[in-house]
Amino acid sequence: MKFYLLVAVLVFAVAVIISYFYDFLAVRLTAHQERKKLLAQLTAQPPVPVDFSTPEGAVLRLEDAFRQKNIEAAVACRDFATEAKLWLQERGQLSLEQKTAMLPETVRAMEKSFRDMLAKGLPADWILGKSYFLPHEPFADGIVAVNKYTQVPEGGLYSQQILVTKTGNEWKMVKTLPPPLDDGA
Repeated sequence: MKFYLLVAVLVFAVAVIISYFYDFLAVRLTAHQERKKLLAQLTAQPPVPVDFSTPEGAVLRLEDAFRQKNIEAAVACRDFATEAKLWLQERGQLSLEQKTAMLPETVRAMEKSFRDMLAKGLPADWILGKSYFLPHEPFADGIVAVNKYTQVPEGGLYSQQILVTKTGNEWKMVKTLPPPLDDGA
């Protein structure tokens, strides 16, 4: 009797393990197929000029500045004033007068922080990968969210949303949005 019970438990355990690995492989295969389909969609997009005439081109200009290790060119690709305004808007407890008074110092602090970060080393994911874009989306008045995908040499594909704004006749990068929180759905 104990032998049959042991065999039944063993058969059940093997069935559970096989089911788990089948599900695991099916999920991996589906993810691989979806990534392959997305990459085909991304590579089919028209080339983006590497200049400040489009939001995506501004992102590519920043990447070029990173590759050249040119801090001044990288700083020229950013709009710290818009970034500072967004940051101050997130501080709801501050009055309009306080936000206005804090703006110049906040702009200087953000630029200094950016320069300090670049002096320590450039972000590898911005240097090594190949960038692709899907159409950008409106974010706020005069600001768009660029949907950037980076394919790294190892083959991985990573996505980012980058805020870009039009400053005069040129587009400038504002900041990279944090990835959305996984809500478990």
